[in-house]
Amino acid sequence: MRSATLIGLLGGSFDPFHNGHLALAKAAVGAFSFDKLLLMPVGLPPHKSRRLSFSTFRVETARLATENLPRVWVSEREILTPGRNYTVDTIEKLLKEYPGIKIKLISGSDFLFTAEEWYRYEEIMSLVSFAIALRGNADKEASQRQADYMRREYKAEIDFFPMQPSNVSATQIREMLSAGTSAAEYLPEKVDNLLNTYRPYSYTKVIDSIDEDSWQKLNAYERRLFSYLGRERRLHTVSTCLLALELAAVHNVPALAAGTAALLHDLAKELPDAELDAYSGKYLGRAEGSPALRHGPAAAYLAREQFAISSEDVLNAIQYHTTGRPGMSSLEKIIFLADKIEYGRPFKDLDLIRRLAFAEGPAACDKELSLDRALCLCYEEVFAALDRSGHEICPLSKDAYNILK
Repeated sequence: MRSATLIGLLGGSFDPFHNGHLALAKAAVGAFSFDKLLLMPVGLPPHKSRRLSFSTFRVETARLATENLPRVWVSEREILTPGRNYTVDTIEKLLKEYPGIKIKLISGSDFLFTAEEWYRYEEIMSLVSFAIALRGNADKEASQRQADYMRREYKAEIDFFPMQPSNVSATQIREMLSAGTSAAEYLPEKVDNLLNTYRPYSYTKVIDSIDEDSWQKLNAYERRLFSYLGRERRLHTVSTCLLALELAAVHNVPALAAGTAALLHDLAKELPDAELDAYSGKYLGRAEGSPALRHGPAAAYLAREQFAISSEDVLNAIQYHTTGRPGMSSLEKIIFLADKIEYGRPFKDLDLIRRLAFAEGPAACDKELSLDRALCLCYEEVFAALDRSGHEICPLSKDAYNILK
C-alpha cells in the first residue's frame, strides 16, 4: 500500500496552454494515482530563447484549461522565484518543504533524448521518477532503448503511459493569433475566450522591438505583481501595459518608462484601507481627500520605495493615472488612456478613442493632436459615467479637460 504522497510535476512555458497540454495532463492523471498534479509555468527559462509572454497570461490559460480537472493545481512557485528557473531547484525546494513526498516528473518522450542537456541532470534523476507520455506517433522502440540506457546509466525510474497523438503547436497558435486568425480548434474554450478578449499575441512586434535589458526589467516587475494583485487585477494591469507599450512606440515615448508605469499603476489597489491611507499620505505629505483616489499616490509610493523607481515622469504617470491633470506629459497621457481603453475593459464606444490614441486615420499627420483628441473623448466618457453613477468629477480632471478641448 502506497504511503508517501505522490506529486506529479508538469512544467513548461504554456505560451499559451493549449489542447495538447490539456491532453497530456488528463492522460497523466488517468495513468497514475497522483495525490496532486502540479502544473508549473516557468517564470524565466534557464536558457535564453524567444521572449515568453507575460506570466499572467500563461498562468491564467493553464488555470482556465484545467479548473475542472480533479487534483490538478497551477503553481506560481517559479513565477515568484527571482531569476532563472531550474527544474532541479524547484524539485529540491518541494522536497525540503514537504518531507516524505515522492515526485514524478511528467514529460513527452522527447525528454529521454535531451535529459543529459538539463542543468544538474544526474541530480534530477536521483531525486524523482519519470512519467513519459508515448504519443501514437512516437517511436516506441527508440524511446524504450533510451529509457533502458538511462536506467542502466543513472538508475532512473521511468514509467511510460499512453496518450492520443496531438499536432498542436504553441508556435503555430501564437502565429495565428498574432495574425488575427482564430485558433479556437487548438484551444480550450475558456482559453480561447480569454485570448480573444485581451489579445496578448497581437503585441508580438512591439515586444520584439524592445531592447533586452528593458524587457528583462519589465518581466521582473510583472512577476512581482503576483505578490500584490489578484488575477483579475493582474489581467487588467498587464493588458494596460501591452497597450501602453504600443502607444509608446507610436508617440516616441521610451518603452521602459511606459511599461513600468503601466505595470505599477494599480500596485496599491488591493491594499487594506489603513495601508492605502498611510502610503498615500506619505507620498503626498497630506491626506488624500477622496478615498477613490488614494491608490494612485499609494502606488507611486510603493513604486518608489519597493521597486526603486526614481523617474519623476513615471511616478507622476502612476499617481495621476485615474484623474490625469493639467500639463500632462506624453507618458502620463498614455498611461491615463491605456488604463481606460485596454481590451479587457467592458465599456462601449472605445474604438474611436483607440483609433485616435494610435493616431489612425485623418489625424495621423499630427500625432500629438490626435492623442489629445483621444484624451478629450475619453474624459467625456468618464464624466458621463460618473454623472450616471452620481459621483463627483475630480477638479484635476475638469481642469485637464478644459485645457485640452
